[in-house]
This record gives sequence, C-alpha cells and structure tokens, in this order.
Amino acid sequence: MRHFIRKGSSESAVLRHLLATMHQGITVMDPQLRLVLVNETACRLLDLPQELIESTPDLEEVLRFVAQRGEYGPGDPEEHVRQRLALALSREMFDFERRRPDGTVLRVQGTPMADGGFVTIYTDVTEARRRNDAVAEARDILEERLEERTAELRRGRDLLVSTINAVNDGLVVVSDNGRIMLTNDTFDRLFPSETPWKDANADIVEVMQQFGPAGLAEALEGLEDDPEIPCEFAFGDSWFRVSRRATGNNGTLIYRFADITTYKIQHRTLQQHTDKLVKMLRNEQHINEMQREFVSMASHEFRTPLAIIDSNAQRLRRLLDRYVELVPEPMPDTEALVKRLANIRESVDRMQYLINRFLNFTKHQSGTLEIQRKATPLRQMIEEICRRQQGLCATHRIDIDVDRLPESANIDSRLIEQCVGNILSNAIKYSPGRSEVRVRGFTEGRFAVLRFEDDGIGIPADEIPKIFNRYYRASTSSGIPGTGIGLHMTDMVVSEHRGRLTVTSEVGSGTVVEIRLPRTPARAGTVTEKEAVT
Repeated sequence: MRHFIRKGSSESAVLRHLLATMHQGITVMDPQLRLVLVNETACRLLDLPQELIESTPDLEEVLRFVAQRGEYGPGDPEEHVRQRLALALSREMFDFERRRPDGTVLRVQGTPMADGGFVTIYTDVTEARRRNDAVAEARDILEERLEERTAELRRGRDLLVSTINAVNDGLVVVSDNGRIMLTNDTFDRLFPSETPWKDANADIVEVMQQFGPAGLAEALEGLEDDPEIPCEFAFGDSWFRVSRRATGNNGTLIYRFADITTYKIQHRTLQQHTDKLVKMLRNEQHINEMQREFVSMASHEFRTPLAIIDSNAQRLRRLLDRYVELVPEPMPDTEALVKRLANIRESVDRMQYLINRFLNFTKHQSGTLEIQRKATPLRQMIEEICRRQQGLCATHRIDIDVDRLPESANIDSRLIEQCVGNILSNAIKYSPGRSEVRVRGFTEGRFAVLRFEDDGIGIPADEIPKIFNRYYRASTSSGIPGTGIGLHMTDMVVSEHRGRLTVTSEVGSGTVVEIRLPRTPARAGTVTEKEAVT
C-alpha cells in the first residue's frame, strides 16, 4: 500500500511538520552512509550539536564524535567506531537499548531501505525501563516475601507442634461442638487411647466421664458457667488443675490439664512455714515494743542526771560570778572555768535535744527521722567540733584541713554535729597506739564532702556492709567498749539529708569514713541515689 498524501499538499511541508512533532529521534542515511535527515529530537536525545550535523554529513565522523565522548564505554574509541560502521554496512535490522552517561536509556531501532539507505529511530525509554525495573523489583520482593512467609508458616507450624508436645501440661483443643481436634503428648499419656482422640472425633466430656477421675466431667461442665475459674481435682496421688480458654471467635476452646502435685506439697509446706513466721513476727513485734519502751524509759532517765548537771553548772557559774565580784584579783584560770562551764551546758543542751528527737523518732510509726534544715556555717561548725574533741583527747592529734569546704550548708546542724562527733570518737577509739586522726573537707559538684581518716585496727571487707546495722560491731572491735548504734544513727541522719555515708577500710591499715551532704536542700524528685554517690 502506498502512503497517502493529499493531492496538492506540499510533501516538504508535511515532512517538516512530521519531523518537528515526532516524540522520537530519527536519522536517515543514503547508501554511502551519509546523513540525509536528522530531526531535532534525535539531536537532543543524542546530545549532538547542530554545527556537527551541518558540517559533518558523514556517519563515521558522527560516530567518532560520540565515541570520543566516552558514550560507548571504555576501550579504544576507533574500535567502537569500526564496530558500529560494520553494523550499519551490514544493512541488517537491529533493535537494542543503550544507556547514555547521563542515565538516559535509548531504544535504537535500525531498518534498511530498498535503495540501500538506512533509517534509525531513537526512543527515550528511560521512564518505561524505570517502571519495568520497579515492577520487576517489586515482584522479586513480593516473591521473596511470599517464600519467607511460607517458610515462616511452616516453621511456625512445626514449632507449634513441637511446643505443645514439649509442654508438661496436658493440652486439648476442641471445636465449638465439643469434639476433640488436637491433643499433645502429655494429654495422651494422661488419657491413653489406641486411636488418637482427634481421629476418633471424640467428645471431650464423654472422654472425661469414661477415663477421668470422679468429678472431672462435672468440673468441665461447670467451666461452661464460669470459664475463668480453674478447678482442681485429685487423680490418684496427683493433683490437677483444669482451665479453659477460647482460642478465637469461632467457638474453638483449649483445655489445659496442669499437674499441680508439687505445688500442693509446696503450698502445704509454705503454710507451715507461714504459721511459724507469724509466730516469730508476733514475737519480734513484742520485742520491738519492749525495746521502744526501754528506749523511752532510758531517755527519760537520762533527763534527770542531765538536768542535775545543768543545774549544778548554772550554780557553779553564779558562784564564780559572785567570787569575781568579791575578790579584787580573781584566780588566773577563771576565764577557762567560765568556758568549761559553758561547754558543759552546751553539751547538756545537745544531749537533751538529741534525746527529744530520738524519742519522737521511736514513737513515729513510719520509721523516718524528721530533718530540720537551716543555713549553717558548716566550715566553722566542723572546726569547732574538732577543737572540742581535741580538748577531750590527749592521745591523738586531730589534723584539720577544711579550707575547701563550703562556708555554709542547709543542714540539721545538731544532728550532723552528733554524727561528726560519733565518727571522730570512733576514729580515736579504734586507733589505739596511733597518734593522728585526719579530717578533710572539700566540695565536689553540688555536695559538701567530709572525710575522716585514721590508721587504726580497720574493718574486714566482708563486714563493711553490716556495720550500718543497728547494734552491729566489727569482729576487730573486740575488747573495745561500744554499743554499735553510732554508725547506724549516722547513716540514718545522712540518708535523711539525701546524702551518702561510705566506709572503706583495711584490717591493720586504718579506716576512711566519708560523708556527702547536699549544700542546698533538694527539690522533690531532683536528687537520686546516683547523684548522692557521684
């Protein structure tokens, strides 16, 4: 069939219109492989300059231009040119795809003409190939996932069968009409049958009536009224608990037969132990009550001699004042006597304060000690405690270095003063034959740190966690008077300050006691034990 062109139409105009509107590139060569026609789309797709097309009508030069740009890949450009010229000279049809360096994929289709010429059509198939690649990739992923899912289902099925057979409890799955669908090995051992229950299409209640212990079938029927309550029954010397759960919305149920024989034995034993513990607890409560009464009584008894001491100190002070008024020249040590009397009254006041505080503490059912914080000149207080302790001790020198300690801190000064006094007293008492106790103070982060070092008898490493217990005394303290409550009280006071008390020691080499106290009162929820440690 001949091509149709309306008579009177200009073939040249039709050709120009056709070339300008085609979405494909087209080139036409004569029998001598000279370019006869190249449309604008071909120039754009092949990235050919207009000047090259107009000045180089020979295909070989165009191929050489493209090869030298590296578009045919690595290798000798002239070899690429010869291969493509040979393809064109063969006058055979071809259809292949070529990927350009910019990623564009071109479909190149060559068709020989009857007169020996050649027509080549270039189609941009980049997007089509991208879609095809995406579809192929999605298909591969889908197939891979399908295979993985199939394998997973197989593994799941095998795992399910292995799992239910490995369960020590008897398991049986029944349909909505009560027929047995699946049993595990344990159930089959409990209720043996020549024919598997699932193959016999047996009814679960009938099986229990025939092979189960008395009352089991009735118990199963009772589960229909209240399936959430498990039932227990005896089977010879063993005990079993039966429970039932729905496996889905299709009416399928699973019954579990759990052997609770060991649980029953343990429960009976536990009940016996519980009875003993209740008796012991009541006895402990009685002892604690007696202890609280003793502490209260002892504290009240302390008040009387303290009041006498304070009263006599006041009387001595008044007599001393009267003596100074009457005698023109007072004794040389009058000032020292005044100071000592003041120290006696101050010590009595501290003791009375602590007694009242601990009386309240023993009466408090929560077991917590109320802390009364206030801004306290911390450095001055520690120096004063050390000086006072040094005045009472003739065997040891207290080496003080608290210059790096904060000037002040928000603490309960009387309780902390008692704690520091306890630790200093211990350091002196448990380092007999030594001559020095060291007190160091410094700041670390938001904490004020007090460190007390001695070269005394030390504490065994395995006993350090126990020394904070009430009344506990280390094995190395044998022969040295003590009650074992000083560190317990100190740990309690420091903890209530949201601080931390730590002890490191080595037998025969001495002990280091460290107190960490927040310099400012902590806001609720802002201080943790980790912060207190670090």
